[in-house]
Amino acid sequence: MRRIAICLLPLLLSACGDGGNDDLKQWMANSSLGLRGQIEPLPQVQAYKPFNYQAYDLTDPFNPQKLQAGKRQNSANAPDLSRPREALENYDLDKLEMVGTIRRSAAIYALIRTPEGSVYRVQPGNYLGLNFGKVTSISDAEVQLAETVEDLNGEWVQRSSSLHLAEQGQNK
Repeated sequence: MRRIAICLLPLLLSACGDGGNDDLKQWMANSSLGLRGQIEPLPQVQAYKPFNYQAYDLTDPFNPQKLQAGKRQNSANAPDLSRPREALENYDLDKLEMVGTIRRSAAIYALIRTPEGSVYRVQPGNYLGLNFGKVTSISDAEVQLAETVEDLNGEWVQRSSSLHLAEQGQNK
């Protein structure tokens, strides 16, 4: 067994030798012809130069108190935020439903139902809805409101809306 191994060892070693791999050497030489191998030099680093801020006495454009003061000047139609809120101002106007009217002498009142089923009596001057809606007039079929909303510029504007009488067969 040793003799066979000793005889085969030179044959195995000869297989690893240069057995006519000229095409491989030529391909390697051709592949490396276009390569230059040079890297661009790094850019020069500029020395840090500190900036001296001189605008301490100018007004800060991001000061929230300055923004609020600007809004107060432009808000001629602003609602009275200091008045106590009424019960129907906690509901969106779409969730409220006019279910009827009541007349007492010369006064007319509207009956408004909340999503929970409670019924409230309102008259002109009362508020309802989330947008500071003030009742301006009441008829047998609807309640007219003047809502005060804030537009995209932050100014308060008046818009009119109404709440119509619900039909008899309509239940929520």
